[in-house]
Amino acid sequence: MKFISNTNDIRKYLGLKSKNNIKFNNISIDTRTIKKDSLFIALKGENFNGNKFIEKAFASGASAVLCSNKAYKNKNNAIYVPSVRDALSKISSNIASDFQGKKILITGSNGKTSTTSILSKSLPKCSSTIRNFNNEIGLPISIMSAKKDSRYIVLEAGAAKKGDIEYLSKLVKPDIGIITNIGYSHLEKLLNLEGVFKVKSELIKNIRKGGTLIVPNDLRYLERWKKMAKGIKVLPVPNKYIATKEKFSGDGRIMTFDIIEKPAGNKKSVVIPISSSLIGKHNVQNILVCHSCLNELGESNSMMLKSLRKISSSISRQRIISWRNNSTLIDDTYNANPESVKRSIDVLSEFSGRKIFIFGDMFELGRYRKKLHVDIGSYANKSKIDILITFGDLSKNASSRFRKKSYNFLNEDQLRDFIINFVKKNDIVLIKGSRGMKMERFI
Repeated sequence: MKFISNTNDIRKYLGLKSKNNIKFNNISIDTRTIKKDSLFIALKGENFNGNKFIEKAFASGASAVLCSNKAYKNKNNAIYVPSVRDALSKISSNIASDFQGKKILITGSNGKTSTTSILSKSLPKCSSTIRNFNNEIGLPISIMSAKKDSRYIVLEAGAAKKGDIEYLSKLVKPDIGIITNIGYSHLEKLLNLEGVFKVKSELIKNIRKGGTLIVPNDLRYLERWKKMAKGIKVLPVPNKYIATKEKFSGDGRIMTFDIIEKPAGNKKSVVIPISSSLIGKHNVQNILVCHSCLNELGESNSMMLKSLRKISSSISRQRIISWRNNSTLIDDTYNANPESVKRSIDVLSEFSGRKIFIFGDMFELGRYRKKLHVDIGSYANKSKIDILITFGDLSKNASSRFRKKSYNFLNEDQLRDFIINFVKKNDIVLIKGSRGMKMERFI
């Protein structure tokens, strides 16, 4: 049973009196996704007002609503609150406070979703983030949807501006906090790497005393993290555990490597063979982080070893499919920042065949936007990429540093026609760009 499965559960965590109890099976913030017997959460923002869609929600099958519309103040099937956002914060914070198991919160510029998914599938009786619900609305809903009998809750926290991680981590107050990496993301508001470092590090102040902080073994930040983490154990990765003998299958779809535990004293090293359908060197680090976390929790890695052989690469938002003219497509169109693009280039480089990178603009990079696109061109040039195809005003800057064949497009139809005629049998094609570029249209 979930923490929130009826209206009196909500009232309990809001400190309200019980009334006629209405059960529901799902929670929805969008009337287009409502299923029968759902709770509709009527959010209100600058450009939208869910209160206007309450009757539509009921007509679509909702059995109850949480709203800030006074007209529903005395309705049996509605819970009125002055602010729905504040209510979500209070409900989830109280659930997290009552939870008797261990809470793990994961943030970072890249790798949050993959690490969250690997770890949650590696822990017994574990609830986790729903899809990519990692903001001030999604994270509370993920907590509300957690099962009461869970031993662990694994959550991810995203940030676009200062204060985001502080807010989310304060709701959770995790036993273990994980920062996957510090990279160029959301620079329009965070300005530079220092801004990214500061917002991701907001997590630390809300880790419970005696808890653990797992971070990359990055000399730029490690000592600073240690100074911030008073009363908290800092566990850098890699350190106690390292990865060796990384290999990729010829078609790039399987990755193998060994995790080696550094021995204490004269003891022999412990070698753990890893075979995973999650590909890319970045996932080696993600798996190392999860293994280190399991060890810290005193849990076996047996579930992780099994799940890594079955886990879909879609958790890293990379989809590998057969494509036109018997080519292979790496669909990584969900989003892009400089680090994730480089990681995708690394994945493409592991395949055999002519390697083509179709690169759309990266957004939210502020004053660094031109330089960071040029850097991608340099990185692709040093990698095993044969051909660079750019789409957009910013991505064309990558061509200036790519010394092999490159083609630049600003017109969608022209690029589409080019792809149709250019991509051949046995080509490996990576398509990636920021969400706003909608690069999936070329698939």
